[in-house]
Amino acid sequence: MRALLVTLVLASLPCGALAQSDRDWRQCRTEDADHLAIPACTHLIEAGALSERDRAVAYYNRGAAHWRQRDSDAAISDETEAIAIDPNFADAYMRRGAAYLNKGDDDRAIADASKAIEIDPKNIRAYSNRSISRGRKGDLAGALADATRAIEIKSDFVGGYIARANIYAMMHEPGRAYADFSKAAEIEPNGGFDGFRFRATAFMRKDDIQHAIADFSHWIELDPTSDLAYWLRGDAYSRNLDDEHAISDLTKAIELNPKHVDPYLGRGWIYFRKGDLDRAIADFSAAIDVDPKRAWAYRLRGRTFIRKGDYDRAIADFTKQIELRPDDADAYRDRGEAYTGKQNREAAQADYSRAIEMTRQRIETSDRWRQ
Repeated sequence: MRALLVTLVLASLPCGALAQSDRDWRQCRTEDADHLAIPACTHLIEAGALSERDRAVAYYNRGAAHWRQRDSDAAISDETEAIAIDPNFADAYMRRGAAYLNKGDDDRAIADASKAIEIDPKNIRAYSNRSISRGRKGDLAGALADATRAIEIKSDFVGGYIARANIYAMMHEPGRAYADFSKAAEIEPNGGFDGFRFRATAFMRKDDIQHAIADFSHWIELDPTSDLAYWLRGDAYSRNLDDEHAISDLTKAIELNPKHVDPYLGRGWIYFRKGDLDRAIADFSAAIDVDPKRAWAYRLRGRTFIRKGDYDRAIADFTKQIELRPDDADAYRDRGEAYTGKQNREAAQADYSRAIEMTRQRIETSDRWRQ
């Protein structure tokens, strides 16, 4: 039906406009060249010659490209437009939910994934997205059910196996987790973003770094403008302690997309590990500038300030981390260490006690899942 609508629209255009429109649609739909997809979708939207349904599709595709570029706010905006045009557009809810997931807003992510599933009960991506959010909220039974349902619907859906493997890992079932990661790694990739990315992720979780790097490299060959591919390959190099190649890839990722937080964190961590503390702080600060709500960035910068002996700044960063993630025992433990450095024993003891209590509660919860 969508193809018919596009054909009717194109038939009314002059030859030159027809060729341009056809080229725009091809590029707007691509998943491995976002630098082409975003302007092509924009051109289609702004041309004003689309049916309502095809306008929704153009917004959806542009939102998906923004999502792949880790620009979650732009993705949410576009998918919201698509939903406003077509309230029954299941994939638009799925993709908006994925953007909320990237932002750590699991409640909205779950709501959108659930709406997508209500409209399309076979929407495998909505199930896997909801699985991730449910897992992060501690609903491991719901998360496991969602990931398993995605696999039941499509037995070669790599994302479903990865999501389920992560849940098994959280449930302290390493054998089942490894089996799912192994199954994911066996499935032949069908492209760049959704193919090599998924399989490389499975290889990474199996600690098969060399095969992961090879898959990320294939992805980069398909789309040399993908900052996400460079970031992930850089992370793989970093885990392999190949700092030279890691820094090169992470720097390239930052050049391609200065709004992507993770390459700053990855490069900053390497500098921290190498003892180049000023560069580490610069990268962690850049990450915070891009996303002031990224709790992990405050922790990394706080750890760096401790190493420099700047305990006041470390305490400020850990306090901010606690504001963002009040259930993070490590933040209290780290702040206790900073207070110890300042010889504020009372404050240190209070934070250490809080961290111990939170850890005890987490262990008890995990024990209940093993029973």
